[in-house]
Amino acid sequence: MRSCSIRGVIRHHLAWLVLILCSWRVAAAQDQQAPKTDPVEAAALNTILGRWGKKASPEWNISGELCSGFAADKTDWDNYRDINPFIKCDCTFNNNTLCHITRLRVTYLDVVGQIPAELQNLTHLVDLNLFRNYLTGPIPSFIGKFTSMQYLSLSFNPLSGLLPKELGNLTNLLSLGISSDNFTGSLPEELGNLTKLQQLYFDSSGFSGPFPSSFSKLQNLKFLSASDNVFKGKIPAYLGTMTNLEDIAFHGNSFEGPVPESLSNLTKLTRLWIGDIINGVSPLAFISNMASLSTLILRNCKISSDLGAVEFSMFKQLKLL
Repeated sequence: MRSCSIRGVIRHHLAWLVLILCSWRVAAAQDQQAPKTDPVEAAALNTILGRWGKKASPEWNISGELCSGFAADKTDWDNYRDINPFIKCDCTFNNNTLCHITRLRVTYLDVVGQIPAELQNLTHLVDLNLFRNYLTGPIPSFIGKFTSMQYLSLSFNPLSGLLPKELGNLTNLLSLGISSDNFTGSLPEELGNLTKLQQLYFDSSGFSGPFPSSFSKLQNLKFLSASDNVFKGKIPAYLGTMTNLEDIAFHGNSFEGPVPESLSNLTKLTRLWIGDIINGVSPLAFISNMASLSTLILRNCKISSDLGAVEFSMFKQLKLL
């Protein structure tokens, strides 16, 4: 009987000990500081949204904390296409107590005015998407501060002026979209520093002059859209060295012929659109090795050669000619 009583007392004390330990862990978890948005970045974003007449969604701004809810989870922000504007954050800084804003999306919202100066305080941005708004004025030179940026889309805005050479500082860029804007002048040679680029879109944006020679360094490029500008001179022969290219659009400019034969090296091309060559006759041999083509448009290119010189039966993927 005594041994049973002793065991009962021990079990009773163990139960109290377990309860005390659990209570301590719960209290410690409650006392642990929840991640907070960097105050400088929070102030900057609130100012930007206020200037544009927009508000943070309660789906990512819970009780006034910007980096919360969907903004702070680990999922891809493309899973939340209906949330606009939207941010994503990295909350792993300072032992998981500090969040930095890494992605900002404000698209199709008709925001007006120049690109706000407060944007430069979002120094951890890797993705900035301001597609299809009414932003005016030049791209500010502080854009060169975003050295971690991987994706930048400013297309379909009436932005104007010269393209800043500071864009060449964004050496981690994978995709740059500046199509359908109102720029002037030539493309800066500094864009050749963006050697990680895979996608480059600047069609219908008002650029002129010759194509930059520095683009020969963009050996990782897959998509190049340069149509409907005012480029002059020759289509650069160095394009033939950029063998990762899959899509080229060069129509609607004032390039001189002939089309360089070096393009025959681009065996990964699935889409080739060249048009409006102003002089110089081109043979068709430059397409001879492009067996992956699904779209081939050579409008007003002054092609002059024997079609029999090209084995058209090789183009088994061709859908549009």
